[in-house]
Amino acid sequence: MAVCNSGKSKLTVVLSILGVIVVILVIAALIRGSEPKGDYKGRVFVAGHGGHIADANVVIDPSDTVNPIKIPSYAVWSGDKLHMIPLGESRDHAFHDIRIDSENPNTIFWSTYFAKKPSVIVGKADLRTNKWVAEKTYQLPKEVIDFGKTTKSTLYCGSGQSVKYYLPVFMGYPGFIDVVEKGTLELKHRVMFASNPELPTNYTFTHGNNSPDMKYMYIVMGESNPAHAVKGLTWKIHFILLDMAALIDNGELKIVKRNSADFPAGTITFRATYTHDGSKILQSGRTRAIVLDANTLEVLQHKEYPIEGDEVHDVIATPDDKYGIATLRAKIDQDGKKVMDGQIALYDIANNNWIGNATSTCKHCHNKWQKGGPLGLGLRVVGCTRCHQDQRNAIHVVGDNVLCGADELLVKK
Repeated sequence: MAVCNSGKSKLTVVLSILGVIVVILVIAALIRGSEPKGDYKGRVFVAGHGGHIADANVVIDPSDTVNPIKIPSYAVWSGDKLHMIPLGESRDHAFHDIRIDSENPNTIFWSTYFAKKPSVIVGKADLRTNKWVAEKTYQLPKEVIDFGKTTKSTLYCGSGQSVKYYLPVFMGYPGFIDVVEKGTLELKHRVMFASNPELPTNYTFTHGNNSPDMKYMYIVMGESNPAHAVKGLTWKIHFILLDMAALIDNGELKIVKRNSADFPAGTITFRATYTHDGSKILQSGRTRAIVLDANTLEVLQHKEYPIEGDEVHDVIATPDDKYGIATLRAKIDQDGKKVMDGQIALYDIANNNWIGNATSTCKHCHNKWQKGGPLGLGLRVVGCTRCHQDQRNAIHVVGDNVLCGADELLVKK
């Protein structure tokens, strides 16, 4: 009789465990929600002026010619899979630049665009926890302070990297590249563009990125007269490849290849990204996306964005290099007035065309902030405050949501 009872007890335990597992799986399915169909999935990270990174879980379906980029929703509440990585207050942590570490995809580097004092900040965050990790402040060089116009804004924007170093590019004037040790964030070199007289001297905005093999540092400059004057832009763009080893080892701007091209008025080059195979450079151009041959720096094609007034600020490639994901500053209606929204759009590289509508990477989180009250309290209780509340931020949710650079952790499905 005792043996029989023992067997029943074991069966009860097993059934209880199975019941718990079933409940957990059901809850997980409800929270996860249904995933849209598509060719690519993963995370797209977008830099914001609010002092935070938008972390958007996306599914991309190029065959959907209306809404090709989707952010899946959770099933048990009204939120979607759009979160926030907070870095600091917008007044000194607004930034354009983010770059995922080539050696550790759990680390993302960032560098600031605004400053309260004449300085710049470089930092890193953890993509497993979506938390700020470290930062370091550098004073601006005398040349920038003497020029005076870019001491508190128009700071870092584009960036490259090598195995051991992160290379943020100063967007203002006079420009430079900083060579920062990834582990310590110590500044190894600060290399002024004026150190090489072969580089343009009159320019407005400089950006850069590394080639996938890290042999080259690509920089792009808009020619202007006078220097650092948007109204003085000539619409001639300079594309330049620098030797990476010379830059890192010696602080030298050694030109390997250069080219230039004229574009329609209104074309202002910002950030750029290589395709994964290293054959092309996807260059943002404010009014358009531009594709360069990465070896010759010749312009292969460019395509104007179809909505007038929306600005293209970065273009990153899908894992198979068939499409570009562009970041947009788009004008939308909110509370009866025009404001700026941060969005991402899909660009078909082979057919040189834009696909469907763009998707916001800002509005859902900002709208949740506006609701506040009981919703905010409930979110704090359950710990779901990544997107909605954070003590490191004092952001304004009604008004412009300004983005710039992007990076990705995507896979082909």
